[in-house]
Amino acid sequence: MEKETVEVIDKTSWMRGTSPLKGALLGLLIERPGHGYELASRLGGRLGPAWRIEPQRIYRLLDQLERAGLASSVVQSSPGSSRQQRTVYHPTGRAPEALTLWMETLLPKEPVRVELHAKIAVAREEDLPRLLVALKRYERECLELLQVTSLTGAAVRSWMGLIMDLTRDAVDAQLRAEIEWARRARQRIREYGAQNS
Repeated sequence: MEKETVEVIDKTSWMRGTSPLKGALLGLLIERPGHGYELASRLGGRLGPAWRIEPQRIYRLLDQLERAGLASSVVQSSPGSSRQQRTVYHPTGRAPEALTLWMETLLPKEPVRVELHAKIAVAREEDLPRLLVALKRYERECLELLQVTSLTGAAVRSWMGLIMDLTRDAVDAQLRAEIEWARRARQRIREYGAQNS
């Protein structure tokens, strides 16, 4: 029994302490190899603008997948240019099994780590006006993201359409909850300020 547990830990070690983007990136590699910028673009298209995917981060994750033996890279000439080269990443033979395991494994939920929460946790009474401004700015940013990630309401006709719709639905629900929290927090801070001035 212990041997089986050790084996499972070894198979999932590439998942530990990472962003969920690593598993999603592995899934994209299995669909179709690509270079870092192209993979970042595909991932951004799937997850939507709320994820703010930076190509530099994708390259770090690709390096981690390569070190874990789940991806390999080949330097190739760019199409139309014999001098310009780029690194194209491919899945290894172990990648499909690792992706299946990632799909089946529910890692502990990441704690909510919004910087504004930390600021509120240590705010002084004299920070009340700054908190109100920060909360209003946060609410506005969430509203802007909500506008660009909102569902179109169109009928879903493909698997790809369904999974993209479900992803955007989750982001939509989270943003709406954050907007409501920011509004309530501003109201409570204003009420406190009115009572204690």
